Amino acid sequence: MKTILKKILIWWGLSALMLVFWIMGFMVGNAIFPSGLMDSSENSNSNEGLLMLSIICALNALIILYFIYHSQNKGWKLVGTVFLVAFGIQYFMSQIETLWFNDSLRLPIDEIWAIVTGGAIMILLFSVAATWFTGNFSLSKESIDEGGKRNFVPMIKKILFLSVIVYPLIYFLAGYLIAWQFAEVRELYSGTADMDSFLFMMKDNVASGLYFFQILRGVLWILIALLVLMAAKGSPLHKGVVLGLLFSILGSSQLLLPNPVMSETVRMAHFIETASSNFIWGFLIAWYLEKAVPTKSNDTALKISIPH
Repeated sequence: MKTILKKILIWWGLSALMLVFWIMGFMVGNAIFPSGLMDSSENSNSNEGLLMLSIICALNALIILYFIYHSQNKGWKLVGTVFLVAFGIQYFMSQIETLWFNDSLRLPIDEIWAIVTGGAIMILLFSVAATWFTGNFSLSKESIDEGGKRNFVPMIKKILFLSVIVYPLIYFLAGYLIAWQFAEVRELYSGTADMDSFLFMMKDNVASGLYFFQILRGVLWILIALLVLMAAKGSPLHKGVVLGLLFSILGSSQLLLPNPVMSETVRMAHFIETASSNFIWGFLIAWYLEKAVPTKSNDTALKISIPH
C-alpha cells in the first residue's frame, strides 16, 4: 500500500514538474526562435488551456513513468532512453509531418523550431527528474544474453516489411476511414469537401511522394520502438501494450490543446485517428519484432547514493 501511495505521489509531483518544464521550455524556445507561439497561448482561455495542459502532462507522465518502472536501464542510460523515446514520439515524428503538410497548415517555420526546441528542453528536464525521483540513478553492468546473439538479416527483412507495407497501410487506412470522413479535414488538406475513393487517393499519395515519406517515418518509428523493446521488461504482450500506449498517448495528446491552425473538429478527428492507429502500430511492432530484438540482462548493479 505504501509503495502504491509513493508511486501516486511521484506521479502527481512529476506531472506538476512536467507542466512547469513545458512552460519554461517553450518560453526559451520562443526566445531563441521568436514567433507567435506564446501569443497564441495567451490569447486562448488561460484557465481552460492550463487545465487541459495539466491533464495532458498527467497522461504523458503516467505512461513515461510506467515505462521507467518496467525498464532494465538505469542512470544516465535510462535518462537517454526516455529522452529519445519521448522526444522522438512527441515532437520529432509530429513536426516532420507538420513540415510535409505545411502548405496546408501554414505554420511559420520559426514557430516549428520553437516547438521542437521547447519540447527538447522539457523532455530532457523531465527525463532527469523522473529518473531521479523514481530512484533509478544507478550504474548497471549489462550484457547481451544468449538470446541477444541473433542473425540480423531476418530482422532487417521484418523492418522493411513493417515500414514499406504495414505502416503505410495503417496510416492511410486510419486517415481515410477516420479523419477523412470529416468535411473540415478534407477542406483543410485538399481545398474541397469532395471525397474520392481510397484507391484514387492512394494513387495521388504515391504520385505526390507521401507514400514514400511514410515509409521513412515507418523506419523512424521502428528505431524508436527498438529502444523501448530493448529496455522494457515483461512478456511480448506486455511490451506491445507499453509500446502501443507510448505511441498513442505521447503521439496524440497534444491534439487536445486548442491551436490556431486546426479547428476543434479537425483536432478531434486527428486525435481519434492517431491515438487508435498509433496504438495498433506500436503493438504490431512489438509482436512482430519481439523475438528478433536483442535483450539485455543485468549482471550487477552499483547503486549511487542520491536522495530521492
